[in-house]
Amino acid sequence: MKNHFKKNLVSFKKEEINQIMEVYSKKISIGEWKDYSITFKNDYAIFSIHKSYKLGPTFQIKKNKYKNVFSLIFHNNTITTSQNLKNLINYLKKPNLKLVK
Repeated sequence: MKNHFKKNLVSFKKEEINQIMEVYSKKISIGEWKDYSITFKNDYAIFSIHKSYKLGPTFQIKKNKYKNVFSLIFHNNTITTSQNLKNLINYLKKPNLKLVK
């Protein structure tokens, strides 16, 4: 039987998950966020944050394998990118983020 599990999937390190979960738990406790999901692919991993169970993700933290960079995405629009996850976390700590064009 063949192993269909894809090898070398991009994943978040334990320290990265801890940083994300720190801000996530605070936002959950004040009722701003409701749920999360994590997707692992060969080229990237995404931590998705949901404000509603019925709607798609509000925020996504994308870890890109090849560019060695993190992206913060708000409703499918990239807000910022950085090689340091902490910079993205600081954006998430701000109350009621809005995309400004």
